[in-house]
Amino acid sequence: MKKIALALLGAALIGSSAATAGPAAFVGISYTIGSNTVGITGKILTSDTEEKLVGAAGATYYFGTDSSFGIDVSGGYTFSDAAVLVGYDFLRKNTQVSAGWADIK
Repeated sequence: MKKIALALLGAALIGSSAATAGPAAFVGISYTIGSNTVGITGKILTSDTEEKLVGAAGATYYFGTDSSFGIDVSGGYTFSDAAVLVGYDFLRKNTQVSAGWADIK
């Protein structure tokens, strides 16, 4: 329960710092620590600005597992057309790390 609360608080704090920018789409690869699963993830980022801290919410499809989907909240950093995120997957109940393309202006 503490992990969930911390993930939500972190995403809210990061998201509030980027309130003037528009949202951005994110598509990438995720790795869930603990369950050692890899998947394809799609998220909405709180900012479409380069070199910013962002919050994100999204869903992941995991390959070769019984429970194929995950829902997460993340925080991370944007680069030129990319982002790196760390968050919590509520369905997997584990930490998730994601990297991929982002619609950054």
